[in-house]
Amino acid sequence: MIKLVQEYFSESAKKCPDHLAVVFGDRKVTFGELEEFSNQLAWHLKSKGVQRGDRVVFQLNKSIEAIAVLLAILKADGIYVPLNLNLPSERSEVIIKDASPKILITHAMLEQEREQISKQSVTTPTFANDSNDIAYILYTSGSTGIPKGVMITHANIINATDWAVEEFGITSEDRMSQHPPLNFDLSTFDLYCAFSAGATLYLVPETLSIFPGQLMKFMEETRLTIWNSVPSVMVYLSNAGVVKPGRMASIKKIFFNGEGFPTRFLAEWMNTFPGKEFINMYGPTETTVQCTFYRVPEAPTDFTKLVPIGKAQGGVEVFDVDGELYVAGKGVGKGYWNNQEKTAAAFIPDPRPGKSGLVYKTGDSVRLSPDGNYEFIGRKDFQVKVMGNRIELGDVEAAMLALPYVAEAAAIAVAVSETDGSEIIGFVKLKEARDESAIKADLAKLIPGYMIPAKIVALNILPRTSTGKIDRNKLKDGYKK
Repeated sequence: MIKLVQEYFSESAKKCPDHLAVVFGDRKVTFGELEEFSNQLAWHLKSKGVQRGDRVVFQLNKSIEAIAVLLAILKADGIYVPLNLNLPSERSEVIIKDASPKILITHAMLEQEREQISKQSVTTPTFANDSNDIAYILYTSGSTGIPKGVMITHANIINATDWAVEEFGITSEDRMSQHPPLNFDLSTFDLYCAFSAGATLYLVPETLSIFPGQLMKFMEETRLTIWNSVPSVMVYLSNAGVVKPGRMASIKKIFFNGEGFPTRFLAEWMNTFPGKEFINMYGPTETTVQCTFYRVPEAPTDFTKLVPIGKAQGGVEVFDVDGELYVAGKGVGKGYWNNQEKTAAAFIPDPRPGKSGLVYKTGDSVRLSPDGNYEFIGRKDFQVKVMGNRIELGDVEAAMLALPYVAEAAAIAVAVSETDGSEIIGFVKLKEARDESAIKADLAKLIPGYMIPAKIVALNILPRTSTGKIDRNKLKDGYKK
């Protein structure tokens, strides 16, 4: 029985040492080769003093080496903390200071110490960790602007991985995409499902995300069977006109996660590829990638609302308190590194009579439908009041995205004055030219007048975060200026 996540890889290496583990461009590595290289790296880290509970930060480009380093940190009983190379230096410094790592791994360090690493043993170290130890810390944006380090244990990951591999029938014959950066929790679904099942992981070059034709070509030439990404990537492919019948013939399952999939675009994908399975995965970083899932049975026809986020995955319970989703069970992480105050506010004792343990307050507003599936309404902090009317900004965005000439959309609330409260500002990327009055007139056919943005700004590009989501903070800052 697997107790530590690095054992997934080691077990697969024993069963199929010559099977391809990771492919990146022209480079390929088998399970056996990567097992030995990661063991050498682990021994090297141990020789540098890494031991149980130590944090090891790595700031590397997406690469086979990055996967090896991640495995090595775990095998050295450490906690891996991935940092995106594109982070502003000030933010990187804040995270590094907070994590207080034993070692910071960079490409320069690996190159400088290559000879020392090559002399290390290829045997697997003996592990001192147990399943309740922290496996990784992922830093997410905090409401104050200071990043929060989410602590996830080996047991958390094992519950999510074992369930997913069985639920979705992932096997060693699968060829899985690895699109998200390693500092984004979506990446853990790809990594550990592939490690567990002995599937081959295809690292998606970061540059392909801005070249839709090349990204589609990559998906076809690698003969992927499973795709997993944020919906924004799929919307981008739709807007580029490359979503056409007969393409991506090898892909069987498409997972989307991390944000709502604008329904008009989801319908386009499902109508274009009726033989593929589409699965909506929902879950904050604090609940280990996903806590609910929903197999979309057919292409949606109501473009003004998102498809449900579904029901709880195995080992997890979800319930709502006054419309806010709470998560209990084996997926709930340990809290925020070095931040007891925020941990105590979000990870609270189970409020249900007769229940014990901690639950996570997601901050997400939901609605339970009669069929037992949860519907995502929006963030509690994504709610605003305009002239006394409570409005979900997600509903405004959904309405804008339902317009056929809108490619991308976002809505923010800005303060008008201390007495007047807020007004909504909409941002759109248009497929076809429309003036603001025409857009508002079309929105009036879909939503009440009080929900229509006071101003609609057309942009050539909507800014995005490092994980591919629309960066609403940048939109708000830019609008204020």
